[in-house]
Amino acid sequence: MQPTIFIADLHLSDDTPELNRLFLQTLESWRGKTGALYILGDLFEVWLGDDILSETARQTAAALKAFSQTAPVYFICGNRDFLLGKRYAEAAGMTLLPENQIIELYGQTYLITHGDEMCTDDISYQRFRRIIRNPWLRKALLSLPQSRRRKIAAKIRTASKQKKQQMGRTAISDVTEQGVQAVLSRHPQAQAIIHGHTHRPHVHEHVFNGKTVKRYVLPDWHGAQGGYLSVSPEGVEMEVLGE
Repeated sequence: MQPTIFIADLHLSDDTPELNRLFLQTLESWRGKTGALYILGDLFEVWLGDDILSETARQTAAALKAFSQTAPVYFICGNRDFLLGKRYAEAAGMTLLPENQIIELYGQTYLITHGDEMCTDDISYQRFRRIIRNPWLRKALLSLPQSRRRKIAAKIRTASKQKKQQMGRTAISDVTEQGVQAVLSRHPQAQAIIHGHTHRPHVHEHVFNGKTVKRYVLPDWHGAQGGYLSVSPEGVEMEVLGE
């Protein structure tokens, strides 16, 4: 039985040629050898709407569409590409999933998500997230002229970079126990969680309702390096790509 692959946090753009090449080569190597591909957010560095496509977005859509002829591709939006919609998903052969999705794999129940909602100590980000993810605001943003959306995206990226420089890799930007317990309370059937966002690949264990729940944090992609989680009947493995 072919493995199911999970990836997140690639942050592809026209400014990341080596990374784009690594992803396209890896995707081609997975064709015919993968049961399904799940992309758990931040596939792109920024997404301004399905009507504004970079050359990288076009190439990625074509590659994913070809891959989808051999295995299904599923997508959960991240904080960078939450505006990605049905038009692009169709062009890329992807099925859009909600922010939190329960799936069954090889007798195990997994909760899959991008992961940012579990970083509950970052109060300012969570407030921003609630506002920016509001459906009416999403609709309003997509109705703006392309030039206006580009300016807004530039401001958000600048603010994000400044915050990262100030915070670094402090605990406030990581998933909290409170966040994990909150999401499990809404999905008590989950036996394990798979997510990205934090760029801190690791396997954690939590106790919920007297049972141990494993939490798999996906590796990010940067430069000419990347990684993924492979889930098969033989088990769960974290794999590294590139140098």
